[in-house]
Amino acid sequence: MDPNRPENATDNRPFQAPTIAARLTGRDNNFNLIRFLAATVVLLDHSVALAGTGEPRLLVLGPLTIDLLVVPLGRIAVDVFFVVSGFLVTRSVLTRPTVLDFTIARVLRLFPALLVVSFVIAFVLGPLISDRSFSEYFGDLKAWIYAPLTGMLVSHSETLPGVFDDVRQQGIVNSPLWTLRYEAICYGILGGLALVGALMHRRIVYTLAALLAAYLLVTFGTDLRGQMAAIDSLARFGLSFFLGGACYVFADRIRLNWIWMIGLGVLAAATSQTSIAEFTFHVALAYGVLWVALVPGGPLRGFNRLGDYSYGLYILCWPIQQTIVTLMPAIAAPALFAISFPITLGVAALSWHLVEHPALQRKEATSRRAASFATNVRGRLDLWRGGRRKPELDPQESKGS
Repeated sequence: MDPNRPENATDNRPFQAPTIAARLTGRDNNFNLIRFLAATVVLLDHSVALAGTGEPRLLVLGPLTIDLLVVPLGRIAVDVFFVVSGFLVTRSVLTRPTVLDFTIARVLRLFPALLVVSFVIAFVLGPLISDRSFSEYFGDLKAWIYAPLTGMLVSHSETLPGVFDDVRQQGIVNSPLWTLRYEAICYGILGGLALVGALMHRRIVYTLAALLAAYLLVTFGTDLRGQMAAIDSLARFGLSFFLGGACYVFADRIRLNWIWMIGLGVLAAATSQTSIAEFTFHVALAYGVLWVALVPGGPLRGFNRLGDYSYGLYILCWPIQQTIVTLMPAIAAPALFAISFPITLGVAALSWHLVEHPALQRKEATSRRAASFATNVRGRLDLWRGGRRKPELDPQESKGS
């Protein structure tokens, strides 16, 4: 190592470039920016799907036309979310003291904002834009079950009476939430693996190999992906998530260099029409996401001071855009994006500062209370079990009897 070379300088030699571990210092990275851009791309993709005019899969920007079936921007953006999540959540499960701490952290990240948004949609937005009267709206059971079922990820397809009935995506209240179920499943798999000791240092490589084998078996050895949409989605999102996790596990061995990134991109392009296209693309995507997250520095890192608005953008964009289309039925996709983006960003900022960040600040306190509660329950169970056992007779007393 050159002693005169700055520590964070980029080394263009593939086998001498800094590793992921060397560049992963605290929160000084571009992960928030990446998630923000991914959420913005999702919002743009939805603008095309929801707009009142134009083809639902053609993004027209002046002379430029992008076929979103050929270049699935929204799909790629969601895959980016899963790569980032896999990397950061794997770090969380491997660095937190217990699986209980990990579980509480995930619950506090996923559910508070989702529950608040679901209740606001059901009891504020819904009755205001519904074509039913207030009495008809609240007299329908759908108005009452939407928030708890949606906010707890029991269902993502609940409808509200008279809401979004006259738009292109008829009756769909918040479509993007379907991916959150797979996010939660990935959390559950990771937590379960940690609970049974599969993520201990000597076993984690075998665990990742088993997950890869399961993906390969389902993809190439069975017809399950073609027969069941849920299996197809789990394989896709699981691949992205655990590739991100693998990048964290091998962070001290994976070097970040633009030459490798270009090489993986070329490999993905060269195999794009083959049976391994999904795998090579996701490997290239995972490496590219980590490179962008950890290599570029300077002013980009200042984005972290704003907070993480990506989750709010993601869970809010659809109902806000559906509302705009309801009020402006002839709106085109570019105009829908231009109007909905600042509105959604503003509400997402409120969600972060008023709901999400305060909830995350309660992680340690909630973990302590949960641990104390679990200890008390365990103690009471032990006392109960001890009280049910018959006391053993003293041998002398037994003879006397």
